[in-house]
Amino acid sequence: MAAENILISVSNVMASLIILFYYLLFFAKGFTSHTRKLLSIILIFLVIHVFVFITDADHLVTITVLGILPAVDFFCCRSRIYNLFMIIPACLFYTLTAVFPMFMIPLITRNDFDELYGISSLTLPGFIADLSLTVLLIGTYILCRRKKIDLRLKFLEVAGFFAFFIIALFMLLSMGVYNNTLEYELSIVFDLFAAFSMLAVFLAYWSYLIIARDRANKKRDAAHAQNYIAMQLESLELEETNRREIKILKHDLRNHLQVIQEMCNTKQYAQMESYISELSGNPMLSKSFCITGNHAADTVISIKKAYADSVGIRLTCEGSFAWLANLSPIDVCAVFSNLLDNALEGSTGAADPCITIKGNDHAHFYTLIFSNTVPENIKIKNNSVKTSKKDEKQHGFGLSSMDSVIRKYNGSYTLECKEMVFCIKAVFPKK
Repeated sequence: MAAENILISVSNVMASLIILFYYLLFFAKGFTSHTRKLLSIILIFLVIHVFVFITDADHLVTITVLGILPAVDFFCCRSRIYNLFMIIPACLFYTLTAVFPMFMIPLITRNDFDELYGISSLTLPGFIADLSLTVLLIGTYILCRRKKIDLRLKFLEVAGFFAFFIIALFMLLSMGVYNNTLEYELSIVFDLFAAFSMLAVFLAYWSYLIIARDRANKKRDAAHAQNYIAMQLESLELEETNRREIKILKHDLRNHLQVIQEMCNTKQYAQMESYISELSGNPMLSKSFCITGNHAADTVISIKKAYADSVGIRLTCEGSFAWLANLSPIDVCAVFSNLLDNALEGSTGAADPCITIKGNDHAHFYTLIFSNTVPENIKIKNNSVKTSKKDEKQHGFGLSSMDSVIRKYNGSYTLECKEMVFCIKAVFPKK
């Protein structure tokens, strides 16, 4: 009896883990990747499983299997309402990969699996399948985190999976019906046809997802690379302009000194003070070419700052940015250019237009904060802002592009707008 209860408990634990990692890999949105929180939740639910095993509290089995998903959603995710609905396809994924085969194979072979300890829900092939799925999914999750691979399905892709699940359920029910009505040979043919049809549709669906994801990644990387090259070219032009202005200033400097010397000799101190103030106000004497210490970030900031100065927007940087070396130059360029473009556009029309960039190096993570004043407070819903431009299809990609880069480094970001100041805070965990 003890061995029977142990196998049932282990089977329930594996079912919980399979559904959980299906949920994290393919459906959970805004998962913050806090490993300690996730491991703590898993440990707590393992303790609950042990309690159920000791007390034989069968009424708690469903809670122990499915309850882990709402807990992860509440403590580790941002988009909690959306993720609650995503629990349904996660459970259907488990049903499709772990439950359906246990019904299909006996229908095709006409032989039921041998039950372990006389329990219909516990068979050796089912136990081995759950164990294999558990190991496979945990390994896939670890690999995706290390390789920064995103397998999450979009809403329409989830809808496509629902359609496939309905087709598979219909096929499975048809196999059960036709096995009792058709002759043996015909029923075998129908069962094989149904099984291969489901497999073919599933492989076609999965191939589409892989190809679509690969195309989207290549398109995004190409856009980031193109943006980076454009910034480099613009930076070279700006440096050439600065070099030319410095040469002119250097050429005129001797003349300026002679004029100041003459004013000093003739005791024209008021005129001399005004002349020096005007000369020291030359932007070339106050321009900083090393802003953050990161070449890609400095390139973007110098270009955007030149535009900001021309339209009367103050742009300042403060804090530590040495950690940007952990990001690729193309990704740094993508984040800074998109966020600065949004900030420049958002601060237009503000009472005191200004943009502030802050970088910080904390014990376990880095933070990058972009804040800018706005004409009026912006409504934020589900950590997103609806684009204010008329052509929505051609705009609103700035935050999306930044989000793809941040998720690439297992980071997250939050939006907030208080007292006419819009702020984006990006968090990058340390390795």
